Amino acid sequence: MKKLNHITLEHVMQSLLSKKENELLNSIIQKLNWNIDDLNHLIDNINTQKDIIYFIVLGDWIKEACTEIYKLYEKYANNFVYKENYSRKLANDKFKAIRSFIVAHPLNTSSHPDEGYNGSKKCIDIYMHIPTIAKLSRLYDNPNADFFIAYYDDLICYKYEGHMYSEIWDCAYYNIDRIEKFGKYLSKIRRKNLKDYK
Repeated sequence: MKKLNHITLEHVMQSLLSKKENELLNSIIQKLNWNIDDLNHLIDNINTQKDIIYFIVLGDWIKEACTEIYKLYEKYANNFVYKENYSRKLANDKFKAIRSFIVAHPLNTSSHPDEGYNGSKKCIDIYMHIPTIAKLSRLYDNPNADFFIAYYDDLICYKYEGHMYSEIWDCAYYNIDRIEKFGKYLSKIRRKNLKDYK
């Protein structure tokens, strides 16, 4: 996985937003870039279950920050087309399911039928490797996974679901990439055309 780029909208006219909106934007971008730095550092340094949780939390912060940036400029987006939007939506859905299952399952938000979570699975723990007993019983689905979610279902059967770090990285990447492309689109808007977006 390659390092993710910082977000900068320095070529976009400040006059597209109000003073208050620009202040909010600058605050979001500053924190977003700190999160990108942390995620870039973590990519090659995931060693514990806590690192995986932090990786997921960073991915979520990045996704949400990019969404808020897009919302600030949404009225200018009529003719903007992000060519990878289908991939972005797929990555977001997969990420949201994993995040909900691992981090937010006490809130009962772990029902994502399209991603294989029908609400009956209950997350127990995260493992960096398949436990020996699970190997012997073959209670896992992907021996080459980067990490495993231990869970039980309605049958109280413990299983180990394998996932790749790229499932989290993809979500961050596509959301950042959309904002980068959107920034290039916004930079072409001229002051004389602002009235067209009222």
